[in-house]
Amino acid sequence: MDFIREAFVYGGPVMFVILLFLVTALSLGLWRAFLLYYVFETPNPRGMWSEIYKLVTNNQIETAIRLCEKAPKRQILPRVWKKGLQSASRSSGETMHAVDSVTLERLPLCNRFLTWFGTIANVTTLLGLLGTISGLIISFGAVASLTGAAKQTKLAEGISHALYATGFGLGTALVAMVIHGILTFKANKVVDATEEFSAKLVELLEMRRSNLASRSSSRGE
Repeated sequence: MDFIREAFVYGGPVMFVILLFLVTALSLGLWRAFLLYYVFETPNPRGMWSEIYKLVTNNQIETAIRLCEKAPKRQILPRVWKKGLQSASRSSGETMHAVDSVTLERLPLCNRFLTWFGTIANVTTLLGLLGTISGLIISFGAVASLTGAAKQTKLAEGISHALYATGFGLGTALVAMVIHGILTFKANKVVDATEEFSAKLVELLEMRRSNLASRSSSRGE
């Protein structure tokens, strides 16, 4: 605690600005992590897909829709499946358009605000350098009237204090970039799963249409 207190005293006002950015990065990171890990993601997409696959192959479209409706409303993948299943009786082009529309609507939510972490990292790095330069200017001005060993001691002390701002700025930038990397990885995972299983649904519904068409033609003969 003494070290932290000393760093904020000698680092200058810029330390408090960097602290504000650090709190912002941590708060935003926790919020986005909660959304990506517990709100947008479907916990077991392959298990749910196997159930939907069985229902669709048995021509139980309404049951499959109700299964999607049981999932939390903010989960992305069940909403995409539901939209595709609701257009199962339409043409393949209309089904694909319905799936694409809800996908384009929901997937950008995964990457929202993630670019802020890069901005925070860049800004805090520059703020740290600014604080250090300001501290160096003050230190050189303070030792201008000193001579000998006293001047060297005062100058070394001033440079040491000025570097607090750079260290804090770089540390905050590192935290922001680590959070950005973790959240970007998770967001890409949610996006990839959504695109994979939405494509599988479109393919499954197309197979269902082909089977129904072949059955109708065989009955007509």
